[in-house]
Amino acid sequence: MVYSMTGFGRGSSRSESGEVAVEIRSVNNRYLDVTVRGGSETEMVEERIREALREQLERGKVTVTISVDGESEGLPRADVERARAYADALKTLADELGLREEPDLALLSGFRDVIRPRAAELDPEKAWEAIRPAFQQALDGFLAMRRKEGEALERDVAGRLDAIEEELDAVMERAPERVPAYADRLKERIGELLDQVPVDEDRLAQEIAVYADRIDISEECTRLESHLGQARSLMEGEDPSGRSLNFLLQEMHREINTIGSKANDGGINHRVVGMKEELEKIREQVQNIE
Repeated sequence: MVYSMTGFGRGSSRSESGEVAVEIRSVNNRYLDVTVRGGSETEMVEERIREALREQLERGKVTVTISVDGESEGLPRADVERARAYADALKTLADELGLREEPDLALLSGFRDVIRPRAAELDPEKAWEAIRPAFQQALDGFLAMRRKEGEALERDVAGRLDAIEEELDAVMERAPERVPAYADRLKERIGELLDQVPVDEDRLAQEIAVYADRIDISEECTRLESHLGQARSLMEGEDPSGRSLNFLLQEMHREINTIGSKANDGGINHRVVGMKEELEKIREQVQNIE
């Protein structure tokens, strides 16, 4: 199964704290990178949200935005010690950099953990119970979108793998014709150069054998055919396939390049160009596969 790293989901619910809204969106990324945004209640459930996403995702830059209307009804509390620590750190930074600015109230109050609702009014379990229904709804929609987009990616990649295989079949069909054609050209050229002089058939056969070995692409074609099969198996499996597909594409590119460099044939080189074009399009798609 192919999953896209691009997705979006939204959920909402009502709790004692007020209306809860959760949005989850993601874009492609080399690793899993989760950012959770929201107010004080969000801070207490952030790790649970991260854990829930880690159970479902392997890669992607994911942003979770949570809003709870009414969560600020409790009286705010200023964390003086934390504000003092921020002020000291900012003064040290200014001294080290030779800056004249002094931290002011507007700057210090901008740190979200300096002014917050009273700790007594915040309970982690209640916060999670309030947010969980909306989060689960958003997560379900998010995962469904990733699956749907993944199916479209899989169809596109599978079609391009088929196109590469068609080109490869044509290459393998054409490959055996090169040696007899070369032998005929060589004999004709030798005849033109030597005219009535007898041709050394043993020497000629040796030259043709060396040429045949130099242009032999059977191993490269076999490996490329194997890589195509592995790519299809990866997409049909249950595990995320993006990283493995990316590695296989590098191996395919290497084999196709070698086929082109050894082919010494215009028809095969034309097929090689076609395979490279399809491979590059697959590479673009794989960047968004988990």
